[in-house]
Amino acid sequence: MSDLPPLPTGFELETKPKLPPLPEGFALESTLQPRSEEEVRAEFDDMPWYQKAAVAADDVVRSIANGATFGYADKLAAYMNDTSTEEERQKSAEASMRGGSATTVAEIGGAIATPVLAARAGASLPRIAASVPGVTGTVARSGLAAVEGAGYGALNASGHDQDIGEGALMGAIFGAGGNAAGEAVATGARKVAGAFNATPKIPTMDELSTAARQAYDAADNAGVIFTPQATGRLQSEIVQTLTDTGFDPALQPGAAAVLRRLQDLQGQNVTLKGLDTLRKVASGGYIPGNKSNNAAVSAIVNRIDDLVGNTQAGEILSGDATAGAEALKTARDLWSRMSKADAVTEAAARGELNAAAAGSGANRENASRQAMKALRNNRSATRGFTPDEHEALMRAIVGTPDQNALRLVGKLAPTGIVSGALSGGVGYQAAGPIGAVAIPATGYVARKGAERMQEGFVQELVDIIMAGGTKAATQVPPNAVQAAIDANRNGFVKSAAAGAQYHGSR
Repeated sequence: MSDLPPLPTGFELETKPKLPPLPEGFALESTLQPRSEEEVRAEFDDMPWYQKAAVAADDVVRSIANGATFGYADKLAAYMNDTSTEEERQKSAEASMRGGSATTVAEIGGAIATPVLAARAGASLPRIAASVPGVTGTVARSGLAAVEGAGYGALNASGHDQDIGEGALMGAIFGAGGNAAGEAVATGARKVAGAFNATPKIPTMDELSTAARQAYDAADNAGVIFTPQATGRLQSEIVQTLTDTGFDPALQPGAAAVLRRLQDLQGQNVTLKGLDTLRKVASGGYIPGNKSNNAAVSAIVNRIDDLVGNTQAGEILSGDATAGAEALKTARDLWSRMSKADAVTEAAARGELNAAAAGSGANRENASRQAMKALRNNRSATRGFTPDEHEALMRAIVGTPDQNALRLVGKLAPTGIVSGALSGGVGYQAAGPIGAVAIPATGYVARKGAERMQEGFVQELVDIIMAGGTKAATQVPPNAVQAAIDANRNGFVKSAAAGAQYHGSR
């Protein structure tokens, strides 16, 4: 080989420097290259069955953990295994490739489990409005679910190193939507399940009247006659009771009238009907505002009832005292129902009349409320109302959140020339010609809705009275399906909200 000529001055051949060897156990960091789904599945398919089972189980557990921790499981695994977060996320991605829908369901299940378990422990914002009924309650709970969903969405975005603001926004939107959808589905399913339930039997006024007369006849047919010993005991007990309470005939005129009637019966036999008449005289002595008189009247009525239901030896001259007392008790109950129902329907009729007298008739709901308020203030009319009846009466006076919301929107309804012009003007300012029509129409529909709800509240009160004084008597007990829906409603709704917000934030 001949010698090469020397290189020109300043020119050198490029040479690569020789690097020193790397220390033992040290390797250059390389960028992880994600594998395709085909490669991952091919590798999985080549595994023996027992290895497949182990890998599949690990994939499901990994997916559940990632869902339950909103992506932080990969970060924790990287810390624990001394690997990078990217490597752990690649493993999770490959687990999803291998598992398909199974790992997807597992991850969503984990994401749902955390909010649901938190809700069971009391950490749930929608619980604040759990007792609010109707549409108002659904709106309130969905709004709170939006706030809660925003928090979960932000947490999920942080766990996956995504935009936290966007995650919070999507979590809020889907959290509110999921809550509303969950409640709608649960309510609809309950209605469908109860479609074949029997309708509760509520007696009519004619049926109550007939039954009451039959009960009174049964009491008369019992042929009960009380001896002078019975009336003497009754008078003695009443006098003693009134004396203990500081009785004064001038201050308690209602009670004084009963005492005079008792004195007229002294030494005489008296029938069951005669004692019942005495009881009616006592009840009629109720004077609104006179507390001492009314307390004395109530004490007298209780003494008469005690005599009729608990006679002693020598106090019955003839007849079946037990049968007579039961029949009389039934008759009184039936007549009491009729009396209270009459008071409510008459008050409702006065409200309708007042609304009609106002001219336009646009204040029907308010007139009905005022009539029910007047009824409540009439203590003699509502004396004997049961707790459920008082609750229903108050609902007919103050309304519900849903009705009050409709009532507020109903103020936009045109009820005359002036209000029509104002309503249309507001609508025009808000949305032009379309608003000039839409706003008054919306107000009209809302007002009619509030009126129908008010009619329903009054009818509910009448039904409770006619059915015996308890709301439960007007309702059909839930069947097995409805009971199951009621028992799991909160969990279902929370799952729907959590699932929706997780999907939205991904």
